[in-house]
Amino acid sequence: MKKKLVYILNQYSEKEGSHFFHILNLLEEIASNGIEIILIIEKSKSKPKFTSQNIQVVLQKRKGILRPIELIILLLNFNRQGYKKVFIRISQWGAIPAIILSKFTSLETYFWHSGTTHRLDKQREINIKTIKWFFNSYLPFRFVVNNISFFVTGPETMINYYNKQVGVNEKKLLCLYNDIDLKRFKKISEEDKYKLKLNKNLDPKNKIILFVHRFSPVRKSLFYMPYILNKALKDKNNICIVIGGGPELQEFKKEVVRQDLSAQIQILGEIPNSEIQEYYSLSDIFINPTYTEGFPRVVLEAMASGMPIVTTNAGGIQDLLGSNQLEYMSDIENRDEFSELLFNLIGNTNVQSKLINENIKHVKRFSTDNVAKMYINKIFKSE
Repeated sequence: MKKKLVYILNQYSEKEGSHFFHILNLLEEIASNGIEIILIIEKSKSKPKFTSQNIQVVLQKRKGILRPIELIILLLNFNRQGYKKVFIRISQWGAIPAIILSKFTSLETYFWHSGTTHRLDKQREINIKTIKWFFNSYLPFRFVVNNISFFVTGPETMINYYNKQVGVNEKKLLCLYNDIDLKRFKKISEEDKYKLKLNKNLDPKNKIILFVHRFSPVRKSLFYMPYILNKALKDKNNICIVIGGGPELQEFKKEVVRQDLSAQIQILGEIPNSEIQEYYSLSDIFINPTYTEGFPRVVLEAMASGMPIVTTNAGGIQDLLGSNQLEYMSDIENRDEFSELLFNLIGNTNVQSKLINENIKHVKRFSTDNVAKMYINKIFKSE
């Protein structure tokens, strides 16, 4: 009997900067191992293309209250065709219909979620916005936590977090990794790096610090940026490229102007994830200052691209790094430590080389083929 999987993705667009673009490559690899996959996308501006004949794409057409009803009908039909496992990526409104249907059918449900944003819930003020959040987000999430067959997260530190801090039953917890396409993200030669900088109108002599993330209150982006850059940017040959959108981006732009840093901080906004690898390839140091986190793909992208990293110790980041790279991880509360680590690293080429080699070696365990096998072994272990 063939192994079959329904995968529900909350949104997809080839031109957006979200990391959902990564999912396609992982599904291709899983399908190449003989798994038949139905990919259901809740919201999509385009239909992804696959080379594998084992993947069928279904775009949901309904909106509002009709969307979950449409999903139930789709899942019921696929269940009759022998699809008994449903994997939902992040979308609790995709998980709830699947859970309800599982009560009356043979469906087994898996819900992926990774992030320490729950640590901020107790800090919310009682107002209309919080009341809306409670009914629209908190209660649906608790329903999913209590009724899903398996709550999937990663890396290992996040298993403990969801058990101790969020209250997920440890018997339901399943650890799976995010993956990285090592064919797309890789270290390039110094000659190619030189040419790429010229192509992007950058001075090849400049040391480039790269930041890729959303500017968000839950990550406390403005607590870190641009403060952590000030010491490193005293050297006018150092510049920072900032990629990402988010609700705090406009305030960040104002702060850059106010501090007269416009010449050294280039803000590019969102760039499609399908095109972003060039900026990893041309950069010299990656920074990941964040207060909340789960399993950040940007860190994997930087490691695979051959960059040393300075990061905070949010979420499961520590599980991704080798022993040398861990020395360049600051506490989430200590932006002065982060600033000092960045300043020391950018001037030390010997340490940079050591971290580059370690990261390239260490990131291989998160390769798409390794993670695909991990998915298959854990989801289909009883078959």
